[in-house]
Amino acid sequence: MGNGSAIDAESIDASVRVMQKQLDKGVHKVQYKHTQGGQFEQRNGRPREARITVTPGIHQVGGYFDIQWWENGDYKYHYREQGLEFRFGREESNQSTEMPVRHFHPPDDVTKHLPSCIGGGHPPERVTLAVIATWWAAVKAGDESVLNTQDGLP
Repeated sequence: MGNGSAIDAESIDASVRVMQKQLDKGVHKVQYKHTQGGQFEQRNGRPREARITVTPGIHQVGGYFDIQWWENGDYKYHYREQGLEFRFGREESNQSTEMPVRHFHPPDDVTKHLPSCIGGGHPPERVTLAVIATWWAAVKAGDESVLNTQDGLP
């Protein structure tokens, strides 16, 4: 992802702020990765990635989102809880392939690239709100099959 573009730390920070504002006490911990392959830790400089630990989970007590943004507009929101994971992303380099640029990796097969229900050309704040909306729909239903089925998202 990123197609050679630099990491966009400001967009990562914007995404974290939206998660904290929308989920409030549902955000239990925010950690950052500062180097490729590094460990998640307290903020110490420009982040490469943020990890936001949240409750509730879809089937578990909680889970976490790993979030990355690149300066070309690519992004990754990867959610995991025990026994479940999915990912929303935008990958510009997919333009030259049959895979969708804006895509969803479903829980039943995270190697699949399905078209995303999240619209294109939006700033990190709106994309984060859309990701939260899809995740929350699954939490309320207790059913991950409702992920990526929403209409009218940014």
